[in-house]
Amino acid sequence: MALATLAAAFFVLSLGPAALGERYFDQKERGWFWYEPLSSRTEEARPGTPRRQLTVKEIRERGERLFEAALLSPTKENVRAYMEHQKQVLERSEEFARVWKRVLWESPALDSTVDNPVSAAGAEISRNLRKTAREGVIEKISRVGKLVFFFRSDCPFCRGQAEIIKTLERRHGIGVLAASLDGRGLYPLYPHFVNGAAQAARLGVRRVPALFLFVPSQRKIARIGTGYLTLGEIRRRLHVVGEEVLGAGQEENKGLFLLSGEGK
Repeated sequence: MALATLAAAFFVLSLGPAALGERYFDQKERGWFWYEPLSSRTEEARPGTPRRQLTVKEIRERGERLFEAALLSPTKENVRAYMEHQKQVLERSEEFARVWKRVLWESPALDSTVDNPVSAAGAEISRNLRKTAREGVIEKISRVGKLVFFFRSDCPFCRGQAEIIKTLERRHGIGVLAASLDGRGLYPLYPHFVNGAAQAARLGVRRVPALFLFVPSQRKIARIGTGYLTLGEIRRRLHVVGEEVLGAGQEENKGLFLLSGEGK
């Protein structure tokens, strides 16, 4: 009996702390990198417990791991795992796109196609509306403002720009103030000019041709553009800048544009 009792005691002691119910993290001598597989009961989720939603970061990192594995070791299993992951991502993307469209249909303020239709008939109507609005702004500009055209007589681009500006002047009746930087005019389109060297320096005009919109009654001036511009581009810019200058949103820190000293 004494020998049996001693053998049983030795057996129990040999089981170690784990067998006696000691916690795993208290068993320091086993090391932090000791691995023991969890039991199937531990891995199973409790009934009724919702699965944790993966984050975008986790989905992306898993895709990177699977792609690296399939690329470095292109076995059927690795490639299939990566393809299955890609299929799941694609399904999520398709669901997102479907909901996106539904939200867009139900939220006109978020739908850009409401004001800019993509269909041929709708796009034509939209273009006509923009054209009408542009014509209205340019017509108002012709009544209350004028264009200031900075040029040099030896500039070939200025001569080409002068032809465009003359066409704009004839079609819409916009007044044009030709401002020469070298004291000579552009014959035969703009033989009459003013000396604009001082005002060009004031407005930061370093290259020509340069075009400005000037509204004397409101003491406002704004640059339309620098360099050679087509007729259509000038009209589009006049629409945008004209709405700003003629509206209430333009700052007056540019001051009044004054030209003095007429040339011959």
